[in-house]
Amino acid sequence: MAEPTKLIIDTDPGVDDAVAILMALAAPEVELLGLTTVGGNVPLARTTRNALALLQAAGRSDIPVAKGASRPLRGRFKYAPQVHSPGGLSRRLPEPAARAVKEGAVQFLYDRLTRAPGEVVLVALGPLTNLARLIWERPDALGQAKNIVVMGGAVNTPGNVTPRAEFNFYSDPAAAEIVLSSRLPVTLVDLAACRQVGISREQAMRLRSDHPIGRLTLELLQGWFKKHPSRQRFEFYDPLALAIALEPAITTVAKVDLDVSLEENESLGETSETGGPGEITLARQVDSARFFGLLEGLLELEGFQPT
Repeated sequence: MAEPTKLIIDTDPGVDDAVAILMALAAPEVELLGLTTVGGNVPLARTTRNALALLQAAGRSDIPVAKGASRPLRGRFKYAPQVHSPGGLSRRLPEPAARAVKEGAVQFLYDRLTRAPGEVVLVALGPLTNLARLIWERPDALGQAKNIVVMGGAVNTPGNVTPRAEFNFYSDPAAAEIVLSSRLPVTLVDLAACRQVGISREQAMRLRSDHPIGRLTLELLQGWFKKHPSRQRFEFYDPLALAIALEPAITTVAKVDLDVSLEENESLGETSETGGPGEITLARQVDSARFFGLLEGLLELEGFQPT
């Protein structure tokens, strides 16, 4: 028997965050050590509630949740209620009985990473504020991670919040720059990769599952479409990052060096290749059939015919 993959997810749920978390919970080879929350898609109080509520709905309230940053390193989060609804999720889950642990996200990450050096994969699905603060306060801790998989950035592709910037990096560009320049083992899953895996409204509405976590996933996914009749396609941003953390061979990669623009103008949050030798592992060509096979298998989905 292979050892389970030890995983921590840093997150701002968010429908696509929720799908990624539920994938991790459904994966038999994953030991989810905890969730750390950050403001981003919605305010921190809501992302934390959503994380706790998702775990409760999935029957996993035993997994700890640690609260992180409510603000980026500079300024305030912009939030994205137009994408995720004011509450962050496409359906309201019951009030969680559990509460976040007393230790904050930075201390939680430090404790878990240093307790099992070289064993923990950290998957960051929101703004990178918690990770940047960990680098500041505990400089050696992130180096103890087996891998750090980040969903963020728009490298050689249009942004989704400005013409040049992706939402997570735009929300805290200073934190993104700190993490990408840290020389840590970062795998970056940017918008160019994420746009290779999506599902249409018609395809999503045909899906069924007899798996409890699969049914919950479909309620969130189908609910996202139902809230706005104009929505025609859901792209699996955060689920792709989680899938690559579990099965790196889902994508080809290239080693690159990246900069994140901190200029307070139209380029804020833009992620660009410097052209020099790099240590960041950037996802390139995604094996979409393998991704959807993993998603379908974990959640026991029926009627899956992705494009």
